[in-house]
Amino acid sequence: MRKFINLVTNRLTIIGLILLLQIILLWLFVYKFAASWYYMHLTSIILGIIISLYMITTDENPMFKLIWIVFLLTIPVFGVLFYFYSRTERISYASSNAMIRSQKNREQETAKLSFQYSQEYKKHQIYLTSLNFPSFKNTKSLFLGSGEEKQSEMLRHLKQAKHFIFMEYFIITISKMWDEILEVLIQKQKEGVEIKIIYDDFGSATKLPFNYHKKLQKLGFEVIRFNPLKLHLNYGMNFRDHRKIVVIDNKVAFTGGVNIGDEYTNKKHMFGHWNDAAIMIEGNAVWGMTLIFLENWTYSTKQINLDFSKYNLKHEPVYNENIYIPFSDIPADKNLTAKNIYLHLINDAKKSVYITAPYLILDNEIATALKLASQSGVSVNIIMPSIPDKKLVYMVSKSYAEELVRSGVKVYKYIPGFIHSKMIITDKKVAMIGSSNLDFRSLYMHLENNIWLNDEDTIKQMTNYFEYTIKESELISLENIKRRSIFYKVFQAILKGFSPLL
Repeated sequence: MRKFINLVTNRLTIIGLILLLQIILLWLFVYKFAASWYYMHLTSIILGIIISLYMITTDENPMFKLIWIVFLLTIPVFGVLFYFYSRTERISYASSNAMIRSQKNREQETAKLSFQYSQEYKKHQIYLTSLNFPSFKNTKSLFLGSGEEKQSEMLRHLKQAKHFIFMEYFIITISKMWDEILEVLIQKQKEGVEIKIIYDDFGSATKLPFNYHKKLQKLGFEVIRFNPLKLHLNYGMNFRDHRKIVVIDNKVAFTGGVNIGDEYTNKKHMFGHWNDAAIMIEGNAVWGMTLIFLENWTYSTKQINLDFSKYNLKHEPVYNENIYIPFSDIPADKNLTAKNIYLHLINDAKKSVYITAPYLILDNEIATALKLASQSGVSVNIIMPSIPDKKLVYMVSKSYAEELVRSGVKVYKYIPGFIHSKMIITDKKVAMIGSSNLDFRSLYMHLENNIWLNDEDTIKQMTNYFEYTIKESELISLENIKRRSIFYKVFQAILKGFSPLL
């Protein structure tokens, strides 16, 4: 009963119900009067056809186009109105002065750096540096193969902070994990350490008390909620901050799949054993992570005059010839950076591709690249969960998995529970790890962050983690793909058609 009351009364549920009510009222208004408004219908149909033809000529993903065209042509009056409203919201979000200015601030700092390349993967690096994400040498890293390892290592470095701590998370949960972190942050604030925290208002809406950011601010922290939920229908609400970033004194930085909550450290078992991964970097590339955080901070707070350079603290140098490139995705632009790096890595693979993915909702380009690699003799291996956290999403993920299996891709289900790590390794030589899932939301709509690297020692650790996880996983074969009823297949096909919204 208590869980039901909490569900009904939490902020996300209330806002969701209000948004649903607005949609229903708009629908009723349109169709109550539209039936007698012949010209309104006719105009909407004509506009729907024109918009559909226009969308065909754009470079948007075909799945997005398909959903909009079906929407516009089947329910033209409502569809046309919602199209114009949602597009206006997206344009205003993308063209905001604060976002443009925050990007320029980061680019100004990037321009001061001399980019460094390795010959073997130069095109990857040129692509990223052309987007003002610098490549760094003199950096080392530690792969962390569980949320427990990340928490332990992160707490150790938080306690050593002298100047500043930056934290950016999609989810922060009131939990034992957060209590341990908060205890250290309170002590560090008393010592004069500057603490900035960003958390996503949607991702943390059911995890934190109402106005929890104000409680943290009273403790002396600078805290903002990214893209706060509002009590009106707003397409811009789809754009979420899915990043996982911790930067300490510009000396060390963490990223990966691990949010803050007890399920991530297996103190709480929601979907069996939670398998996750993260990485800690130390050295020159930390500055790239610091800049990514500050870019979002200045956008979200509108502090456009913030001096980024004062956070570029110098430390004892690290000597390492390997390349590290921290980079991010911003939904305001059309670069689709993480997706394009996925494609680079898959297309360049000569021997093997290793991918861990909690969700497998693929666009046509990535699905085709994986199939082509497999059919060209590359050993393509993907690990997905066996216990889902979102059942409808998992149903769609299984359909994509079965499609890949039929093309020779080896897809494994992690039997102990839920795998949440997000990484790709090709030829055991180059890798990407960070917050980006293999789904439409991560690759097209959310703020994400990742690190590209070719550090042999760290990639060996990542490869060992992957190969150990395979031993705990079951291979999906053509023989054990279950025959399902026609009703299941129809429902699965409908869900697959709406993949970009899942």
